[in-house]
Amino acid sequence: MRLVSVWLHVLGIVAWIGGLAYQAHVLGPAARRGGAGVFAEAARRGRPIAWTAVAVVALTGFYNVTRLGPLERVIESGAGLLLAGKFVLVLGAVALAAQRDFALVPRLGRALVEGQDPAHALRRIAWVDRLVLLLAVAIAYLGVAVSRA
Repeated sequence: MRLVSVWLHVLGIVAWIGGLAYQAHVLGPAARRGGAGVFAEAARRGRPIAWTAVAVVALTGFYNVTRLGPLERVIESGAGLLLAGKFVLVLGAVALAAQRDFALVPRLGRALVEGQDPAHALRRIAWVDRLVLLLAVAIAYLGVAVSRA
């Protein structure tokens, strides 16, 4: 069961980070060149995949942490501090991703419907995308560090 859980965890991370990278480096630049409507639709359609990946990562991550052994041993190994840092980064990344998906992207959609210039909304989304992607990479690094601690 542990191997399946780790495999699902890694698969979820790949799906999440891959989607983030695609949005930040392919869809975002295309949207700034006039494809804001396509970007908004792609973000809306990709949302269930991204949040499913986040849920899989969270659930399997919790399961994997419970399999590390007694809490005292985890803390003594140095993994405790790494896990705490990873948890804080995960909370930040999920909060930013939620802000993006449930506030900024709908705001972009409203701007497009109302005929407003989407540039401001696209810039904010681009910065959030980059920050979440950076946090996700740091989270993945800490995950590897925990597995080696």
